[in-house]
Parts: sequence; C-alpha cells; structure tokens
Amino acid sequence: MAKEIIYKSVLAPFIEGFVAEKKACGYKYSIQSVLLKYFDDYWIEQGYQDTFLSIENLEGWLQQRETENAGYLRNRIGVIIEFAKYLNGIGHASYIPTIESRYEVPVRHILTKPELKELFFQIDTYKPRGAYKANFVRMSNEYPILFRILFLEGMRITETCSLALRQVDLEEGVITILDGKGNKDRLVYLDDDLAALCRDYIGYLTRILGEEPKWLFPGERPEEHVGVPTVTAMFNSCWKKTSFAATCNKKPTVHDLRHTFTTVRINKWAEQDISFEEMLPYLCKHLGHKKFDETYYYFHVLEDSYNVIRKKDKTSNDVIPEVKRR
Repeated sequence: MAKEIIYKSVLAPFIEGFVAEKKACGYKYSIQSVLLKYFDDYWIEQGYQDTFLSIENLEGWLQQRETENAGYLRNRIGVIIEFAKYLNGIGHASYIPTIESRYEVPVRHILTKPELKELFFQIDTYKPRGAYKANFVRMSNEYPILFRILFLEGMRITETCSLALRQVDLEEGVITILDGKGNKDRLVYLDDDLAALCRDYIGYLTRILGEEPKWLFPGERPEEHVGVPTVTAMFNSCWKKTSFAATCNKKPTVHDLRHTFTTVRINKWAEQDISFEEMLPYLCKHLGHKKFDETYYYFHVLEDSYNVIRKKDKTSNDVIPEVKRR
C-alpha cells in the first residue's frame, strides 16, 4: 500500500480536495500527489499564508532548478496549472501559469542488431557478484524474459515490472495491461516463441518459490514486484559491458528499447510495402497511446535522426533462442 501523503500548508485542504476530485474522475494521480507535496513544502518554506496563487508567490516554483531537466520542470508546472484551475473553480481567484515548449525533443538511441545481440548476451550470462543469495540468482533468471518483453513487445518499464501473473494468459498469448499510462487498459499479444519462453520461465519460478508467484517478475522479496530502479541499474550494468559502450555518443536507456521496437516494426512494414498510415491505428493501440500524435512522435524521432529502412530485420530471431536457465 502506498504511503499516505500528508499536506501541512494553508493550502492543504484545497490540495486534498483537488487530489480527491482527480481520483474520483479515475486518475491515479500518484506522481502528481508527490509533486503537490513538494509544492506544499515550498509554500511552507516561503511562509505564504495565501489561499490563492499569484505570479509573485509562484515565482520560485516556476524557475528551473540546476538539478532538474526541462521535462521535470514541465511536470511541476503542469500540476500547478491544474490546481490553479481547481482553485478558480471553487472561488479562489488564482493565476494560471503557462508552459512553453522550449526544450528540444531528446535524441533516442535506436539499438542496432549487433548492439542488441551483445546486450542480450550480457543479460543472459549475468551472474550476481559475491556470495550468491538465492533470490539474486532467481532474479538473474528473470531479467532475460523481462528485457525481451520490453523489447519485443515495446512495453513501458513500469507496466512490465508491475505485471501480476493473473494479467498473463500464456495459453492465448495475451498480456492484459490494467490502468496503464493515461488510465487505459489494453491487450498486448505475444508471439508463439515468446509465449513458450514465458511458460517455461513461470514453471521455473514456481519450482524455485514453491508456489505460484503473485508477480510475473518478483523482486528480492517475492511478495513485491521488481522495482524500476533495479531494472534500470541492470540495464546500465549490462550495457557498460558491451564493446559499444566506450564509443557510444548517446548511451541508451531502458526506454530506448521501446523506441527500438517501433523502429523494427516500421522497418518491416517498409520492407513489405505496407503503409505506415494504415498500420498507425494498430501501433497506437499496441503502444497504449491515446492519440495518434503520441505515436507520430516516435515516427518523427526515427525519421529525423536515423535511417529506418534496413534490409530484412531478423532481430527477434536473434535474441529469442538465447535464454538459458541456471
């Protein structure tokens, strides 16, 4: 259960009412609730007793900090835009700040076939250092499946880490994403080879744990799912061991596996003379996007920064057979 957030400034009852309204409308509002806690702390630190927002009392909040990127700044301001609208709606006239799109779209690292092959080799052969704890050995056998789902299905890392076993139907080869980004549910279809690997993996997991697991990817404590920081650290560690790490200008991230999935998919359509425009609705659904514009973002990043037309992409065939059980 998530830890209860307690707001303490003079704005506390209004923030609580705002968050309750958002959740009543079906939004999870978890990250935003944390940002509002930071805003609540800011209000206290500044000594403000106002129950409305003005340009003056928001000045410090709207400034970009040295330790944050433009995207995080937009998130901080975005939640205050919504809160200001709420305050106006209940009679507390407030200034509504604006966000200008002034930062550049980040360049993504689309992993090549050789890069993927080395990366998955490092993931598949990874062994925990020092005295092997049983749970660490078990987790080392989870990573090959987890990263293949991330890449071969283009799923988000948060969705993948938090998959409950009940969401996975391996007879039908379907993963049900519940309450994904934008509070949307969707189905993700596995190909036969990946579904077979998952069946073998769950059998292994059940034997090791002595019971059917709650999570598809249990963490160090089996009652909890693996955390995003753990998976990110694993990815970074394995990438550093590849021969490409030393000469790479743009280090890849876990999220770049999702972009690479999109590249591979577009490549195949191009080779088969299949219209991207015709396939866009299906890709949009698969990626869990609400609007086509979100999917177009992936396409334009690829089109502007990379040669997306490659011959006979067979990446999936390269990485599927390499999973080994220890």
